[in-house]
Amino acid sequence: MAHDAAGGERSGRGETVATTTGGGRRGHHAPERNTALYWLFLLPFFGTFLPWIYNSRDPEFIGLPFFYWYQLLWVLLTVIITVLVYRGTRRRA
Repeated sequence: MAHDAAGGERSGRGETVATTTGGGRRGHHAPERNTALYWLFLLPFFGTFLPWIYNSRDPEFIGLPFFYWYQLLWVLLTVIITVLVYRGTRRRA
């Protein structure tokens, strides 16, 4: 891994961590907030994990069989879940 010449260190997630001079703790990470929100990522996994549950034609929605619109619905729900988790866990500057 390359070292930044700008005076910062890279964490494992690619974020730049400010360094301190003197006797301070170098590369100290502040604890993340609301890490329980990461559990929401299991919803799309389990919603699509068992295809025999949604492997049917009926009910149709605007001409699409259930198999297709169910999966497309999970794409939209996964985007919404990702935005919620991101906003709930990002650090405020």
